Amino acid sequence: MFNKKRPDGTYLKNLHFFTQLMPYLAPTRTGASVYFEQELDVTKTLQYVQEKKAKWNITFFYIVLFAAIRVIALRPKLNRFISGYRYYQRNRISFNFTAKRELNDEGEEINVTMSFSPLLSIEEFCKKIYDRISSVKKGEGTSAEKTNSLLVSLPRFLIRFATWGVRFLDYHNGLPKSVINSLPFWTTVFFANLGSIGIDAPFHHMFDLGNCGLFCAIGKFRKVNFIKDDGTVETRDKVKITFTYDNRITDGIYCARAIDMVKDLVENPEKLEAPLQLTQEQLDYLKLAKSELE
Repeated sequence: MFNKKRPDGTYLKNLHFFTQLMPYLAPTRTGASVYFEQELDVTKTLQYVQEKKAKWNITFFYIVLFAAIRVIALRPKLNRFISGYRYYQRNRISFNFTAKRELNDEGEEINVTMSFSPLLSIEEFCKKIYDRISSVKKGEGTSAEKTNSLLVSLPRFLIRFATWGVRFLDYHNGLPKSVINSLPFWTTVFFANLGSIGIDAPFHHMFDLGNCGLFCAIGKFRKVNFIKDDGTVETRDKVKITFTYDNRITDGIYCARAIDMVKDLVENPEKLEAPLQLTQEQLDYLKLAKSELE
């Protein structure tokens, strides 16, 4: 506490002077948010899901998540965050998303936070996430649920004091690793799979609590008709995905190219079957904890 060491990241030194100034010029993620939209042709992807579903329990959402893991491993600046006006490289690739115990208006939403090794195969990834979501839907609570349940039972002034305390400890690098790993706001990407409930992807806000610098919203599938050169009509499946990212963690060109990589992998999911080969130099740059590579 009160130093540059954190349980969730490695302090980054010798950054460009303007980069180091960015947190002072734009002190909040909300004020530094950039919004981006991509339309994906997922005709081939949905066919792939149908072919592999029985074997891997795969879904379209899983493909998006797995593609994001691959891209973050190859574009590691996306896994940076800012805390206490300092830059850090996150030591795990972690995602947060919500799952409904029942798919209806009254179905309870549960925040699920998971970390993934970039070296996982797509089959291993599908098993890991399917098992976790299944356990949540069966009623096994998450640590975040238990914490939130306790918090909201307190008087308002104590809730305000508790959230202030979390911000204070996080600013001074005193927040315990167990808290960081269990709450949804200290992750690489916050996902919202809105297509699963039949609505399109909005441009979502960022959260100033925590250090998550990327938000991804996935919309519903749409049938789009195209007139081909020979005059015949072709129907394609499309989906809109929106991104909100903290423009302070890396420049727009770097992030835009990463988004194009996600688009390519989602539209061509067979590419995800090839094992990811990372050199020792790439692994060193990622700065992942050894436990996160297993």
